[in-house]
Amino acid sequence: MKQSIRFIHCADLHLDSPYRGLKHLPNHIFQDIKESTFIALDRLVQFAIDERVDFVLFAGDIFDQQSATLKSYIQFHRALEKLNEFNIQAYISFGNHDYGIQSKTNLTFPSNTHLFKSDDVTHFRFEKGEQKVYIYSFSYDKQAVTERKIDQYVRESNDGLHIGMLHGSLQSDTDHYQYAPFLIDDLKNKRFDYWALGHIHKRMILSEEPYAVYPGNIQGRHMKETGEKGCYLVELSEVGAHLDFQPLQYILFKKDELYLQGKTLNDVIYEFEQYKEQLKKTQSKIMLRLHVSLDEDNDMLFEENKRDELIQLLNDDEEDESNWVWIENMTVERQITYDRERLKQSSHFTGEMIRTIDQKDDVTVYFNELLNHRLFRKYIDDPGEEELDEIKSEAEKLVVKKLLQGGLE
Repeated sequence: MKQSIRFIHCADLHLDSPYRGLKHLPNHIFQDIKESTFIALDRLVQFAIDERVDFVLFAGDIFDQQSATLKSYIQFHRALEKLNEFNIQAYISFGNHDYGIQSKTNLTFPSNTHLFKSDDVTHFRFEKGEQKVYIYSFSYDKQAVTERKIDQYVRESNDGLHIGMLHGSLQSDTDHYQYAPFLIDDLKNKRFDYWALGHIHKRMILSEEPYAVYPGNIQGRHMKETGEKGCYLVELSEVGAHLDFQPLQYILFKKDELYLQGKTLNDVIYEFEQYKEQLKKTQSKIMLRLHVSLDEDNDMLFEENKRDELIQLLNDDEEDESNWVWIENMTVERQITYDRERLKQSSHFTGEMIRTIDQKDDVTVYFNELLNHRLFRKYIDDPGEEELDEIKSEAEKLVVKKLLQGGLE
C-alpha cells in the first residue's frame, strides 16, 4: 500500500478582524482580543510542526478585505516561512472576504506556498514517495461568486488521492449568503477522497464517504461564534481518512447557564466567583454570556439596574488580570418548582400532558428516526432503560417549566 499523507485543514482565519462593538472593553482585554487571531495562527503553525504534517490547506478568507493591515500580511508571511523551515507545504485559496487580495497588495510568498490564483478550478500535484496527491481549488475574483464552481472539479487522473478545496455553501443553507453553492451529492459524485471546505464558521462534517468538512474558523470573534475553534488534522490514504480536531483559540466566546442558590448578595457573589475560577481552569481568557436561574422566591437580580451593577462588580475584578472571564451579558429567570401529582390531577393542559407522558412507557417512538440514523449510531450507543427514563424526566421538566412560566396549569 502507498504511503498515507498527513495534513491540516483550516479556513476562515480572518486575521486582524476589526472586532466591531468591543472597543468599550478595558484596553488590555481588547488588545488580547485583537491579538487572538494571530496567536491562533501561531498555534496552528506549531501544531503542524509538532505533527510533522506534509502540508496545510488554507481554504479561503485568510484576511478581512476591509480591515486587512500590513501586520496581518507580515504575520501570515512569517507563518508560511516557519512552515517552510520544516518543509511543510501550504496550499492557499482566497474567498469572499479576501478576493483579489494578492493583486491589491503585491503579496509575495516563500517557495513552499502554492496559490490558487485563478477564478477557475486548477490543481497542484504533491508527491510523497510513490503517493501522488492532487489538490484542486480556485480563488474568488469578486465578493459574490454565485455560480456552481463545483461543476469545474474534475479528477485529473485515475491514480493517487484527490482533495478538493472549496470555499462555498450548501444550496440548501438559508442561514448564509449562497456563495459557490453545491449539494452534498455533488461532492460524493466527484469521486474525490476529501473535501476541504471553507466559508462557514461553525465546525461541521457534511459527509463521511468521502469526508466533506467545514473546520470552522480558528478563533471566535463575537458571541455568535462560541465554543472551541481550530483546525482538523487529517490522515488520508486509499482506504479512507482519519480526522482529529485541534482547538486553537486564544479566547473562548462562551454561552452558559448557571443555577444560583444563594439567598443574599454575598452568597450570590461568592457563587459567581467560584464559577469563574472553575472556568479559568479550562480556558485562560473567556468572553461570557450567562443565563442565570434563581429560586422562585428570590427576587435578586430581576431588576435590570441591580443586574448591571453586579456585572460591573464582577468584571471589575478582571480588569487587571492576565487570565480573565468577562461577563458580556446576563439574563435571569426564576427556577420554577411544581407539585407533579397535583398538576397531574388537574383538568388543565399541563395535567393532560403529564398523564400522556405516564401512559407512554416506550419513549423511543418519539425519536426512532434519530436512533436509526447512521451517524448517530456511530457515536452514540442505544440508550438503556435508565437513560431513557432520564430523557423522559428532563423533557417533562422542560415543557412543564415553559408552560408554568406562561401561566398555564
